Amino acid sequence: MTKKEKAITLPEGVTDEHIKAWKERYGETKVKYVELPKDDDGNDYFGCVIRVPSRKELSEFEKWVDKNPDKAKEVMVNACVLTGKEIIKADDGLFMGAFDAISKLIPIRTAIIKNL
Repeated sequence: MTKKEKAITLPEGVTDEHIKAWKERYGETKVKYVELPKDDDGNDYFGCVIRVPSRKELSEFEKWVDKNPDKAKEVMVNACVLTGKEIIKADDGLFMGAFDAISKLIPIRTAIIKNL
């Protein structure tokens, strides 16, 4: 089994019912499982469930990103991390890893621009 085919082990306490409820609330494709590196070498990982940020969270993030970048990141992590939030917020590496994962999920589509 390759790393890509690796079975997902849900975080402790998370059931299929939790996943189903999150998918109903946020959208079928908006709930994701991520593994955040616990160390710089990537030897150990912390698994958690996150969701794609909505316009509301993006708006709040953009409000703070220039004035207070740390608060802007807190907004995204607080809103989008669904499991292990306290553990993630207590560790700088996990926090930045979670923010990175969330930022990669921001739904930005590229427009095709043509001259008239």
